[in-house]
Amino acid sequence: MPEQLASKHFSTTAWVLLALTAASIEPVLIKLGFQLEATPLQLLVLKNIVGACVMLFLVRGWRHPDPAQARFKDILIVALLLTCTNALILIALTKLSAVELITIITSTPLMVALVNYNRRRDSHGRLFWFGLAASIAGVILSLQIGSFNLNWLGAGLALAAVLSSTTYRIRIESILAKADPAIVSLNIFVINGVVALACLPFIGPITRLAQVAPYTLWMGVAAALANLAFIAAIKDLGATRMSVINLVQRPLVVVIAALALKESLSWPQVVGFALVMAGVQMAQVKPAKAAVSATEALGHTELEARALSLSGK
Repeated sequence: MPEQLASKHFSTTAWVLLALTAASIEPVLIKLGFQLEATPLQLLVLKNIVGACVMLFLVRGWRHPDPAQARFKDILIVALLLTCTNALILIALTKLSAVELITIITSTPLMVALVNYNRRRDSHGRLFWFGLAASIAGVILSLQIGSFNLNWLGAGLALAAVLSSTTYRIRIESILAKADPAIVSLNIFVINGVVALACLPFIGPITRLAQVAPYTLWMGVAAALANLAFIAAIKDLGATRMSVINLVQRPLVVVIAALALKESLSWPQVVGFALVMAGVQMAQVKPAKAAVSATEALGHTELEARALSLSGK
């Protein structure tokens, strides 16, 4: 039993790290794609086609989910929600700086936590809200938010992306209660790949295709790996906990951008990273259904003990 728990913990940690690293690369690739005059639609379509191919390779071919575990309609909805979130983020980045966008997107874990708390009364640790606040403060500090004039259209698109992402995370958690994460992720990406292929004739000419292609290739690879790892981690940790941990991605984006774009890091960013890491550790959460299951298991154990005692064993 201890060996199994240690193995599961290692597996979950590996999925979390992969999800954070892969997802952190993508915003930098998007900005580099924009510098090469690619449009949001072009990047989205090419990324989704590459992502579907990568996922088919990772899972070794097409496999449909067991209808008893997940309905196609539910997977279709989360697939379209993921595409909607990605599209909103891409368009918002044409109106906002990466810092402004990341600052708004940081509210997603709070939205997930609030919705899940009101929906099913998740059991939070005593330091949950303090840890969540510390994480968000750390992100803001690490991004060195000053006074800036937001483009309100861009801000509206970013907030719409937060709502779309929140809905996606909550719905995917329900699907993963029974279904295999790899099969779910495969179907999501294949659906989005088919939609992207249908949009291919309408994306217009790519003036610098040779230069854009490597970035869209890596965007597709990063998106596939991030999604597969993210939903695998959600299955083990739940949407609320994984969303809080996902806050680490925000300062990680800054670090990767600093390395890729030759930007230096300052002491507020370093302090912000430390706050995020500490806050994530404090923001512990346990789904209410898990707490109930544990209570039921304890009750069964006590009943078994009493039965053994009465039988004289």
